[in-house]
Amino acid sequence: RLEEHRPFWGEQPKPLGAGFYPPDLTKEEFESWLAEHPEDNDAFTSYYTLIRRADGGLVAVPYSSRYEELLAPSARLLEEAADISENPSLAKFLRSRAEAFRSNDYFQSEIDWMDVEDSLIDVTIGPYEVYEDRLLSYKAAFEAVIAIKDSQESERLETLTGYLGEIEDNLPGAGEYEAMERGESSPISVVSVVFSAGEIKPGVQAGAFVLPNDEKVRQIKGSKKVMLKNIAEAKFRNCTFPTAERIMAEDQLPMVDFEALFNVVLMHELAHSMGPGFVTLPDGSTATVGMALKELHPRIEETKADVAGVCAFSYLVDKGMLSGLEEGCVSNAVALLKSLRFGVETAHGKAALVQLNLLLERRGLIYDEETGRFRVDFDRMLEAIRDLARRVLLLQARGSYQGVKELLDTYGVLTPLLKKTMTRVADIPVDIEPLFPIMEMMRDW
Repeated sequence: RLEEHRPFWGEQPKPLGAGFYPPDLTKEEFESWLAEHPEDNDAFTSYYTLIRRADGGLVAVPYSSRYEELLAPSARLLEEAADISENPSLAKFLRSRAEAFRSNDYFQSEIDWMDVEDSLIDVTIGPYEVYEDRLLSYKAAFEAVIAIKDSQESERLETLTGYLGEIEDNLPGAGEYEAMERGESSPISVVSVVFSAGEIKPGVQAGAFVLPNDEKVRQIKGSKKVMLKNIAEAKFRNCTFPTAERIMAEDQLPMVDFEALFNVVLMHELAHSMGPGFVTLPDGSTATVGMALKELHPRIEETKADVAGVCAFSYLVDKGMLSGLEEGCVSNAVALLKSLRFGVETAHGKAALVQLNLLLERRGLIYDEETGRFRVDFDRMLEAIRDLARRVLLLQARGSYQGVKELLDTYGVLTPLLKKTMTRVADIPVDIEPLFPIMEMMRDW
C-alpha cells in the first residue's frame, strides 16, 4: 500500500478491483451489464458480494457463501464471546454480527453496534471500508479492532454532538443543496487499541474512523465515531512532529500541537456524516453519493471530510466549545504534507494533494525558497478551505462524476515542490507499525 500497490513478487500488477471482481473486468463492462440487467443492481452494488463470471455472464456471490469456511467458525467465536460478556448490549451486537456472517444481511447488526452502551470493551468487526476496491469503490473488506474505551474522555467529547445539526447548517454552501436527514445517534468513543486485523492492519494506521458506511443505516440511526487515541498519539510523536521540525517555519513550530490536531481529526470524522447522502440521477432514480461517484468517491469524500472538518473546528472555536484555531490550522497543514507519503493515489493522499495545491495557489500555505519551509497564512487558509468545502459539497449533491474528476485532475497532481518536500522527509518514518502485547499472549491460547 505504501508503494502505490507495486507487486512484491513478479511483474503482475494488482487488479484495481483486488479480488472482488474478475481480474479482467472493466468498469465499462460492469456498467454495461447493469444497464442490460437492472434487476441485478442491488446485488451487484452491495458492499457484501463478489462479482464472478458464470455461464457467459456475471453473477453476484454473497460473502456468506464464498467465505463460509472462515465466517462460520468466526460466528461461533462471536457467540462464545457473547455468552461470557457481562454487557447485554455488547452481547446483543456480537450475536447479531454472528448472524450477519451467516446470512449476509448486516443491517440489524449495524444498528446493534450503534446501540452498544456502557461497555469498556469496544469491538468493531466486519466488512466496512471500500478502499481496497479501486475499480468501483463498492466492495467492503473485513477488519477487526478491539479497544479499551476511555469513558471520561468519550463523555467530554460527546457534548459536541449536540452541535452537529448547527454545524451542518453553517457549512459553506449549506443552503444550496439538500442535506440528508440522518439518524440522531452520533456516539463518540475515545479508545486505546489493543488488537487490530484485516483491512485496517497493513500500511497506514487509522487514527480514527466513523462507521457504518451504509447510508441506509445512517439515514435511520446515524453513525459512530471511534477515536483511536493511542494510535494517534504514537503517529504524532514518531511521524507528524518530526516532519514539522523539518519543513515548517520555525516560529510556527510551537503551534504544532497534538490536542489541536486530535480535535481537527475528530471534526473530520464528524464531517463524514454531514452533507448529501443520496442524489437523483438523470434517469430519475435515486442512488447514494458513493454509487454515483463510483471509484472517485473515497477521494472526494476524504477531501470533504478534511475541509468540512476544518470548517467545523473553526465554527466550534468561534462558539467557545473548542480552542486553538491557529494550532489546529498549522498542525493540519503538517498532517496534509505528511499524508502525501501514504501514497498519492490513495484516498487520503489524493485528498491531501487537492488541498495542498489549492492552498499553495491561494497562498494560504506559503513556501519560502530560502529556508525550504512552509508557513500558514491563517485568513487565506480558512478562506480557501471554505471555498473548497462549498465546491466539494455541491459536487457531491449533484452526483457529478465529471465535476469531481475535473477537480481531482486539476489539483490532485504531485508537483515538483511537493515531490521535493517528500524527499526532504524521506528518512522520517512514514507511519507506525503497532505491536500489541496481546498477540504474544494469544500464541499460548
